[in-house]
Amino acid sequence: MSDFNKIMAFQQMMPYLNKEQQDNLATTLGMELQEIERRLVGKNKEDEFILILLFMEVCKSITAFDEGVSQLLKTATSDLLVELQNEKKFMLEIKHTDKERYSISMGNLQKRIDYASKYGLELLFAISIKGYWMLFNAEYLKEKKGKIDISDLMKSKLDEMLDCISYVFPKELRIKSVYSTDETVKSTGIKFPPYGNMVSYELYYNDRRIFRVKGKNSPYIGYTMILEALQDRLSMDTQIIEQSDNYTVINESFSNDFNAISEYKFLLAPVEHTAYDGEEKYTAHTYIENAKADANLLKMHFQLGHVRGMMQYLADNGVEIMYIRNNLIYKLNPQ
Repeated sequence: MSDFNKIMAFQQMMPYLNKEQQDNLATTLGMELQEIERRLVGKNKEDEFILILLFMEVCKSITAFDEGVSQLLKTATSDLLVELQNEKKFMLEIKHTDKERYSISMGNLQKRIDYASKYGLELLFAISIKGYWMLFNAEYLKEKKGKIDISDLMKSKLDEMLDCISYVFPKELRIKSVYSTDETVKSTGIKFPPYGNMVSYELYYNDRRIFRVKGKNSPYIGYTMILEALQDRLSMDTQIIEQSDNYTVINESFSNDFNAISEYKFLLAPVEHTAYDGEEKYTAHTYIENAKADANLLKMHFQLGHVRGMMQYLADNGVEIMYIRNNLIYKLNPQ
């Protein structure tokens, strides 16, 4: 069994095993658990990009290639054959790195270009660096000698291909959330370990409250899920946690004026925060596997219209939001 097939087998079993059982399975497969986990990060990022394509609804068809068979034949296949709704077809490589730069040898790149050319198709690369997705054609990688870093972000064709908007949020935006571990306290029903149940959620702009979520029947409760990508970004910037008795108050805010978040991030975040089978959190891979078993799962996620409606609501209530389309910046005006 090839390492690739071993990792695929491990990935199928992983959600049902604790850490000790995972370690034992890795040993049985003749691999180190750390190496498998490292390789699985790349596989999950590949599934994440597939979810982006599915959620943005730009594809007419997606065909995946069997890497195991390709290895047997020593064929430099791509990851996907993609056909867009506008009928444009191309081969797609999906790559991820936690390093500062993605790099591919010119020989390896040329083999993959030749494979796509054999079928009369363009070769594109979707590359994730430090969590930022970018899209380039193979010719751009040739110009860059196979080396891509964050400085290439403005040359990315991803938003154009997805017909995607990036929203730019102001520094004065803030989210305040209150949690309690006391089960007798009325809550929204949303859990956030280890702080307990969410009691309230408030979004502020210039210290003026835009909306407040309190109680399970709040008309704004869905807003907390649509805005999870915003809260994730705020928490990575500035997060102040204050605890008293059974209560935790978390204030999250930006420290700079240019905070851009792509629409697809708002579609992905609720998946990453949702639990299934009890306390297990979805990954892109588990979500896709569950969607294969139940096609309705893909219909249940937030749609692009929900995100755009949310942004318009904020603009209508005085939040100064800009948006980027085709590398041009516009103001989102109130209706």
